[in-house]
Amino acid sequence: MSRQPRRRPARLRPGVSVLPVVLGLLDGITNALGLTARSILGSGSGVGLGLALRVASFALVTAVFAIFVARYVELRTGLIRASRQLNLLQRGALATTRLGRAARRDALADAAQASLASYCGALLPLGIAVAVPAYRWLPLALAVGMLTLLGLVVGRRLGGNPLLWAAALATAGIILTGVGAELNIA
Repeated sequence: MSRQPRRRPARLRPGVSVLPVVLGLLDGITNALGLTARSILGSGSGVGLGLALRVASFALVTAVFAIFVARYVELRTGLIRASRQLNLLQRGALATTRLGRAARRDALADAAQASLASYCGALLPLGIAVAVPAYRWLPLALAVGMLTLLGLVVGRRLGGNPLLWAAALATAGIILTGVGAELNIA
């Protein structure tokens, strides 16, 4: 029986997973676009520093919560599955060991990475809106540009078509801005 090497999650650099960073950036940028669309598009009161910080903080908190829960569930499920495959008597025996604590630690690390990426993804375009209020379209262009760049990176990393990924993420950003404008949140 040949032994296969253990697969590790993709890493940007040691200690930084790709998934939380990509999810965090997408979450932050789309939160910024959706929640402030009316203000960005000109029919609202504009984006002030307070709104930019509130939206970025909201993006940070939602990323921490969503990524921690999702990643912890994924890791604990793997430990429970492994316990079952090893025919351990106690259900989830591995989850209560050092491996379970490691799962919690890894989920927290991924949540921290995602929340920082989400905060930055939301604050960058909104910070531009605060710094250059005369050009109300600039944060939208920057956010769509960030999504385009992220699409190019993801497409290339996946071995897919980077232009297709870039177009898909940019289009999604524009659609989410339209949805946000229609909902008139801020």
